[in-house]
Amino acid sequence: MSETKESAADRAIREALESVERIERESRGASAHVDAPAPTSAEQVEILDDGAAAPAEAPKKKSASDLMLESVLKAKGELQDVLAQTQKEAKDMFDRLARVSADFDNFKKRQTKEKSEAIKFANEGVIKEILPVLDNLQRALAAAGADGGSLLDGVKLVAKQLEDVLGKFGVVGFDALGQPFDPARHEAVGSRPDAETPAQLVCEEYQRGFMLHDRLLRPAVVVVSMGPPAEN
Repeated sequence: MSETKESAADRAIREALESVERIERESRGASAHVDAPAPTSAEQVEILDDGAAAPAEAPKKKSASDLMLESVLKAKGELQDVLAQTQKEAKDMFDRLARVSADFDNFKKRQTKEKSEAIKFANEGVIKEILPVLDNLQRALAAAGADGGSLLDGVKLVAKQLEDVLGKFGVVGFDALGQPFDPARHEAVGSRPDAETPAQLVCEEYQRGFMLHDRLLRPAVVVVSMGPPAEN
């Protein structure tokens, strides 16, 4: 993530610090020129008429340049504190903005996914109502056998046409007979011994299962084999 640009407040504080440092340098140079040279030893001590040394002079008062320098240093420290606080607040604000931006991106992705899912499975209810019609057609075909003649062929065409239409909307049937029992795709209505089907395999299918895209639309209704019957 790129660094934040210098704000107007930071730029003003930086320029103020530079101005303070410039005044500080000028004050130090002026103080070096204005200060009087150190007095000699003869000037420091005066011999009185009675031979006693003159009392020490009182401490010198701070010059105007010294007072200015102290004021400049104090202002510099205050500006540095303000700059540090401003930089901290700017960093906190940038972090909050980054979190809000990330949350908004996740929200948009979630909304896009939910919208796509809603469109993808919008016809789920209608398709569930149509599946029993297809079941009845297939039951009629199974009951008619092979001697139905042209009528049977017509029913086969109708059933095939209906399956093709459903396939355009993502509906695909799956066979369960002979497959391992899967609770996620199969609905068991019973179990029984079966000499030809190993245990835990589907030995009879009452109703075919269907998928809608990658979602289970309707489970297959099955009977599960218990394996060959036990010998007496």
